[in-house]
Amino acid sequence: MRALTSKEKKLLAGLLAVLFVMINLAGLRVFLSRHSALKKDISDLEMQAAAGQALLAERTLWEKRAGWLDANQPEDDVTTTEDNGKFYDFVKSSATKHRLQFTQKESGDSRLGRDDSIAEVFYSAQVKGKMEDLVKWMHELQDAKQFRVIKQIAIKSGEPPEMICDIVVARWYRAKEEARP
Repeated sequence: MRALTSKEKKLLAGLLAVLFVMINLAGLRVFLSRHSALKKDISDLEMQAAAGQALLAERTLWEKRAGWLDANQPEDDVTTTEDNGKFYDFVKSSATKHRLQFTQKESGDSRLGRDDSIAEVFYSAQVKGKMEDLVKWMHELQDAKQFRVIKQIAIKSGEPPEMICDIVVARWYRAKEEARP
């Protein structure tokens, strides 16, 4: 093999310099994308740590709330439908008491919470009547101490003075399963 001329040496040096710059630019692009991803991950972790610290600072408050729930939340044997019937009877009778027409559309029950520790009974209904009676009825329905809530509501005008309310009412229980003999 012959020795390289000075022009070939300059071309080779230029080629190697261009390759060096291109490889470094590609490496820099990869580095910067990883760097920004890691900065985002660090930011997310710092936010999670701050949220965790805030929860730890409020630990006594949450323990009091958990104690209140344990002391006050009613239990439901999820293997029966007895509580479902009682809740339905309450919803219907309270609507009738407030001079409202009650038509049930759908009912059901489900389990909530990370560990399915909460049983929910819900009723979807259409209720018709005067707005004043409707508001009084909804006020009676929503009772935090009885764990009753209005999950969804849509009110529209019917024949005056009648209002038509599509509503989903639920009650939450602490789920328990009784052992069967």
